[in-house]
Amino acid sequence: MEERKLTIGELAKRSNTTVRALRYYDNIGLLKPTDYKEGGHRLYSIEDYKRLQQIQSLKFLGFSLKNIEELLAETLVEQQDLTKAIDFKTRELLAQQQEIQRTINQLKHMKNIIVDKQHIDLNLFCFVLYAIIWEEENIESYSDRKDSLYNLTNKERLEFDKTYFDFFTRIKHLVASEHSPDSKEAQELIGLIIESINKIVAPQEQNSGISLSDNDVFNPLTNEEITFLKKAKQYYLQKKG
Repeated sequence: MEERKLTIGELAKRSNTTVRALRYYDNIGLLKPTDYKEGGHRLYSIEDYKRLQQIQSLKFLGFSLKNIEELLAETLVEQQDLTKAIDFKTRELLAQQQEIQRTINQLKHMKNIIVDKQHIDLNLFCFVLYAIIWEEENIESYSDRKDSLYNLTNKERLEFDKTYFDFFTRIKHLVASEHSPDSKEAQELIGLIIESINKIVAPQEQNSGISLSDNDVFNPLTNEEITFLKKAKQYYLQKKG
């Protein structure tokens, strides 16, 4: 009984690859179909399928298509060549594993920040999450700065982020409820913000704690809220002066 051959579409589906890849392998001579049917459509045998599995296995280990072609031309290969490839792939996967774990930790951190909030301002949520991701990607640039928030323990940093999430939430609430910048609520909040920043930020970086700009995309406040904050700060400093 003649062996049933697979069409290129069937082979692509069975091997979890693409028709485009199979056509490319054919064009470069890495995997030629056994036969063609009318109209030039490719037909693949079981042996072709096995060769494709070998290609996919070696590609998974990081071998180039050119290297794969050379390896498949041999019956035996050097053990050290495969060991090197396995070690390289292992290091690659471990790095990916570490990246995934960092992402999980970031998500847990964000969840803990908002855990006691019933309603969340979406702009504020996205700002804090973005800040967490940005810091993780750029931490090497700041890790040598002493007495800064980049050197807090995980517990201290969580408390810091929760505090500032609450500060920004309260600012937005004050503006939405049309409080005056010199109101008791606004002045108490400004005092808490400045006090909190001065506890954690090095003296040369403090600048009285608040320095948001209308053009600063790295903040969660609207222009109206920034203006409110600046005025509240001015009133606070005038009273202190």
